[in-house]
This record gives sequence, C-alpha cells and structure tokens, in this order.
Amino acid sequence: MTFISIIIPFNHRKRYLEECLDSLMEQNIDDGEVILILNRNATQADKEPLDDLMEKYTKLNIKVKEFDNEIGVAKARNIGLELATGKYVYFIDADDYIYSNGLAKLIEIAKKTDADFINGHRLQTSYVKERFEEMLQNRNNETAKKGKKTDTEFSINLIVDQKSRSQDNILTVLHALIKREIIIENNLEFDEEKEAYIDYPFILDLLQYIKTFKGVENALYGKRISDNPIDEPNLNQMIEERFPLFIQEYNDELDYINKHPNEENYIILKKEIKAKMLRYYIKRFSMQYRSNWDEKWTTSYLNEMSEIAKTFENIPWYYKKEINALKSKDKKALKKWINIRLGKNKAKQIIKEPWRFDTTLYYNVYNKQEIKENQIIFESFRGDYYSDSPKYIYEYLYKHFSDKFEFVWVINDKNTKIPGNPKKVKRFSREFYKELAVSKYWVINGRQAARLKKRPEQIIVSTWHGTPLKKLGLDIDNIYSGSPQIKKIYAKNASEWEYLISPNEYTSNILKRCFAYEKDIHLTGYPRNDILYNATEETVDKIKEKLNLDKNKKIILYAPTWRDDEFYEKGQYKFSLKLNLDKLKESLGEEYILLVRTHYFIADKLDLSDYKGFAVDVSRYDDIAELYLISDILITDYSSVFFDFANLRRPILFYTYDLDKYQNMLRGFYIDIHTEVPGPLVFTTEEIIDKIKNIDKLNEEYKERYDEFYERFCSVDDGNASKRIVEKVWT
Repeated sequence: MTFISIIIPFNHRKRYLEECLDSLMEQNIDDGEVILILNRNATQADKEPLDDLMEKYTKLNIKVKEFDNEIGVAKARNIGLELATGKYVYFIDADDYIYSNGLAKLIEIAKKTDADFINGHRLQTSYVKERFEEMLQNRNNETAKKGKKTDTEFSINLIVDQKSRSQDNILTVLHALIKREIIIENNLEFDEEKEAYIDYPFILDLLQYIKTFKGVENALYGKRISDNPIDEPNLNQMIEERFPLFIQEYNDELDYINKHPNEENYIILKKEIKAKMLRYYIKRFSMQYRSNWDEKWTTSYLNEMSEIAKTFENIPWYYKKEINALKSKDKKALKKWINIRLGKNKAKQIIKEPWRFDTTLYYNVYNKQEIKENQIIFESFRGDYYSDSPKYIYEYLYKHFSDKFEFVWVINDKNTKIPGNPKKVKRFSREFYKELAVSKYWVINGRQAARLKKRPEQIIVSTWHGTPLKKLGLDIDNIYSGSPQIKKIYAKNASEWEYLISPNEYTSNILKRCFAYEKDIHLTGYPRNDILYNATEETVDKIKEKLNLDKNKKIILYAPTWRDDEFYEKGQYKFSLKLNLDKLKESLGEEYILLVRTHYFIADKLDLSDYKGFAVDVSRYDDIAELYLISDILITDYSSVFFDFANLRRPILFYTYDLDKYQNMLRGFYIDIHTEVPGPLVFTTEEIIDKIKNIDKLNEEYKERYDEFYERFCSVDDGNASKRIVEKVWT
C-alpha cells in the first residue's frame, strides 16, 4: 500500500529540482510515490530532458505527467491529486527542499497517530540546501510549542507561520501530510482561476473537515526565495502589486472564518492570522509607509491597512498609540509613533554596533551637504590597495588636470604612498562618509557597499576588475558564502553606475547580462593595463629592487583565485597552497624565483619562511600589474589575471587540480577552458616543472592559440585606456 503521495509541480530551474529530490531521498521513504507534474512553458529555454534525473531517483518511485504548455500550479496540483494513490498527500514546490528528516518525522507521527493533518515548520531561505543545513546546525532551531496548549493550536500556528513578515501566502498547504480520503470525499481542489495566492481557499475549505491535528517540532522545510529574482523569480516575486493581493487574502479569510463562528479550528485560525497581520504591519508595512517611496503607501494602501487595523486584537500596550493613529488615519501622529519606535530600535542597534552611528550621520547629515563638483573619490579593492584601474585613472588625472580637481583616496593603510598627496580616508570611517557624501564622482573597481546611498547628482565610474572567466553576478547558479540575495544587490549596484568600462566585446556582453546593466558599456580597455604597454626597463628594475629580488633570476608568478565553498565568513576565504614547493625549489630554484599572490578575499596568510630566496609572498603588494611586468611566466587556475597578463605575450600555465569540481559544482566558466585559454592545463607539481623546463617548446605549441586569444581579448588595450575614459567622463 502506498502511504504517501508527494506532489511536485515543476516548470523550470532544474538545479532547484535536484536539491528538492535530493532532500526527499534523505527521508528514506519506502512506501511512497512522487508525482512530478511537468508544468512547462514552451518559451522556457531550459527544456532539457529529465531522463537523467529519473534514473538518479528511481528509489523515489517517480510518476511523471508532462504538459508542453503552461498549466499553472493550481491545475498541476489538482492533476497530482487525481493521480495520487497514497493514504496521505504532501505538497512540495520544486524549488524548495526539506531539512534533514523533516518529512520523515511527519510520516512517523502519522503512522503512530493516524491524525488527519500533520505538519511542521517552514523557514524561508535563499541558500542552497547544503548551506541552509549548516546554518541551522549553528543555531537553535527548535520550534517549541510556546503558548500553544493543544495539538490543534500548534498545528494551525504552523500553517499560518505567524513569524513571517513577508507578503507570501498567509495560509499554505506546504509541508503538511493530509489524509487523501478527506480531500476526495469532500471534492476539494485548488482554484485554477487563481494565478497566485492559491493555497488559502483550499486550506479554508479543508479545515472544516479536519478532526485531528499534529504539529511536529523541529521538522523543518526550506521555503526557497529565488536567489535570482530578475531572471528566475518565484511566482510571488513575479507579482508587481503584491500588497493588494495579500490584503485581499486576509479579508477573504476573515469573511470565510466569520461564517463559522463556533468552530474551534476557525476560532484558532482567526487569532493566528490577526497576529500575523499585526506583525506584518510592524515589521514591513510601517517601514514602507515611512519611506514614502511610492504615494500609494501613504494613500490607498494606508486606507486599506487602517481598515485592517480595526480587526486587530490583543495589541501589546507599547503599540497601542501607533495602532490607534493608524485606525484613525492620523498621518502626523502615525509617523510620530513610527519614528519613536524605529528611533528606539536604531539606538539599540547603535549601542550594539557603534559603526551604525556613522552611517546614521551619513544618511541624515552628510548627504544633505552641498556636493563638491570638482571632487573625485577613488577606491580599489575595498580600500586595501592603491592599485588597479582607479590608480591609473587617478595618475592620469593628476598629471594632466591636478589644478581642476580635488582628489580623495579610500585607503585603509594611510601610510600608503600615493603621488600628489591626495586626502586619504579609511573605508567606513566617519571621514570616509563625509567625503563620499560630497564627492561628485566615485571611481571604483568593484561594487559599492550596500550601506552606501548614491545621491542623484553623483556619478559612479565603475572600472570592474577583470575579464571574466568564471561566472559572475546573476549568471552564478548557487551562492555558497554570504547571502544569495546578493544577486539583487548586484543589479541594484549596477543600476547606479553612469559609466562601466570594458576591455573587449566579450566582457561587455557578460557584464551587461550578469549585472542587468541597461546603459551603454564603454569599450576603452582597462586603465590598469596601460603600464604593460608604457613601462620601461628602468620601471622593471625599480620594482625588482623594491621587492629585493635577484635580477639574475627569472620570475614565476603564481596567482590563484579563491574557492566559493571554502570560507570563514562572507568575504573571508580559506586558502591552502597545493603546489609542492620542495619539488619546485629543488628543480627550478637555481634559475627561478616564485612569487605567490593570493586573491584579496583570502584571509589566510602564507608562511614561506622555509623557502627564503626562492618563494616570496606578494599577496599584499599593492599593484599586481607591476608583478606581471617583472614575471617571465604566469601560473594561475581560474583567476582572470591571465587575461591581463596575456597583453605581455608571455607563457601561462593553468594549474587546475580541482577542475571538475570547480566547473561543475562551484562556478562554471564562460569560455571552454580546455580549448580556448592560451596555455596548457596542468594537474600536478611535476607537470608544472616539466612545462617550465620545456618552456620554448610550449611557446611554439601554443603560439597559434595565443595569437587568437590576444586578438579576441587584448587588442583594445594599447596603453591609452586611462586617457580614453578621462576624455569620456571629465573633458
């Protein structure tokens, strides 16, 4: 006998479906079936066959019903119900997943109690399953029955998910076992006329027939918020005007409940949804009302929320004056009480995190001062270096227009020598905020910090920091460190850039897509590569002297990138040196020096003390372009450094010891690394030694590919990129 029928409507995003099915495999269900409704849109680009998935998940007993057209989630679920044979049915969205044994716990309780309705807790997340589980292990994830005296109270509390402040469904069928016979006997189905908020009519009808409930503690379900709301939005993310639908759901639910005034299930439900709506007002609506970014929030939406406030019960005393002002539509009093509440919260935050005081000054004081039309502020790699394209744009401006502009550099080490003695400010210091707020121009080589607020009169010149090999921004499938919602920040940041520059058409196309950039991209070349064309032998000698290097030896530069899944925290990545330095020194030490340059995200510091005279850590050297100049050979992996180094037409080796994992699991590449890069892929230290000892042969072998690569990626750079961008922006 089939105990459980799991119904999954699937449209697209195969990568999400795999995580969903993986999580079901972990439940070890031996008496169930999965009904997969392929609810496809003929215009979707990702119509890849699912045969490989079916083979991988044979244990799940998957039944597939396929439609070539878009049928909608409601109809897909109804078809699933028609095909189901289990004692219980369970709905899961294809982009969601179950934590650990979250469903297994529900099944265990169902078999013990034979309850009509058994459910667990849902947690909203945009993380991949692996990171979601890791984060839950690091915090208390118990869903205790706090204040819930009965099984019915606790279960209905889980249906409503009172703690959520989003405009997703107030009621949901997700993560609940429901006896199928109850659905069949009462002819219950989803309303196929509704495109969104489809759960609540079904749940409202269902509850009148449920006699026994069981809410299960610590049985968790990951409700995924799409990490790419621009290209791959969830259904709710596609709805532009969610507030009216959300309010309509609430009103419909109250109307329905009021028709069942004496039924216990609805009495409990009424209390829960009112509490959720009060929480929504406090945590979400009041913030949007206060910001006044759209007139609707202070007019029609306010009127609707005012009427809803009249339904609130058990209002905590500290909210009563604010809610009374809301009920009476007293805008002046309402703003006053919102400001008092948020002001207290802000004060608590500042006490806990003092840096917030400076950001408060930045928003409310510095950003109201007059902008200096001739002031330019520069930042490279979060203020850690005086380097990259901002450096060369600055030096060109200083050389030719020092009398026209005031210059400010964001530099965390104020002892850094910068020609022209510009004003220096440490990133996120109070002085930083003061200067940033009044600078007409920002010149940056990455994304501006999310806490910064560009004023309409200000101009951001983004130089970015490399020709992309590995996927960026919206093109990345899964984010492993930091919040996946950073993809929204990518697009927001880029929308504020007036200028974005590029070294080739390939890069222009990628940056435009991966940042959803709608303005023109300027094909100027990278200013940071100007030095590669303009440097003299004297320049090279000075750099070697600065690093105290033996001028009689050749130089190998090893410049690897970071791994997305190896990190301490957001922006702080681990690094372990995979080269065998003992073998390298023994074989090459007489002729070569090895410079090791890790990415600026890497938190670990290298200890090369045992290799003095051969291996030198140059990770904190400001300008990697100067390291290119003095290097005879580059070794890298998936870092974009080789695109710049190729301007010198010198040999490049690709040490790709973890190639399969990197290209298939972590990032993926924009070009075919096997056939398009201007050098060989090597996988061991021994191979590296062999290639270097036969470097002339390697140069001859890769000459044709190198020439093609140079023409495609380097032909715009000619030593005049700084001049071109200055002429576009400032002259």
